[in-house]
Amino acid sequence: MDIERNRWPDPVKRVKDEMDFHAVAIMAGGSGLSEQGYGYAVFSMQDGRPITHDTYPSRGEGRRICEKLTTDFLLILQVSPDGMPYNEANAVLCYERALNNMGVQSPDALETEQNSGLLSMPRNRHDRRAMAAQLKSGKPLYPEDVTYGNLPFLRKGNK
Repeated sequence: MDIERNRWPDPVKRVKDEMDFHAVAIMAGGSGLSEQGYGYAVFSMQDGRPITHDTYPSRGEGRRICEKLTTDFLLILQVSPDGMPYNEANAVLCYERALNNMGVQSPDALETEQNSGLLSMPRNRHDRRAMAAQLKSGKPLYPEDVTYGNLPFLRKGNK
């Protein structure tokens, strides 16, 4: 365990430790569960330190509160009940930093309470590139009349 831990930089260790902390709190019956699922933890993108040890019901709410507490760029992650491995903590840090270097941030400004979790880092490389290109262009990925998503509340054709 220590050998694996020593391979990762401090920001990755801090993010992983905080996400594991929230997972243990959730499993012990603590707070962290909102109507939309598990809450969101907010970190400093520069050094991986949690801004607060609280969870927030949405990405937008976490950003709104934590921007008042720091001038650092923020990394906002949804808490998972099984914690976070080192490689995933590294991946989300690298992804958010890459978006930041392009001059954009994760799109919680587009968030509604129903789609909050869908705005997190995409899982595969093609989707990460597509989301980064969309954020950089500032245009929607699909035209307004195109139905997309596999969830009923995301389908634009529903009446």
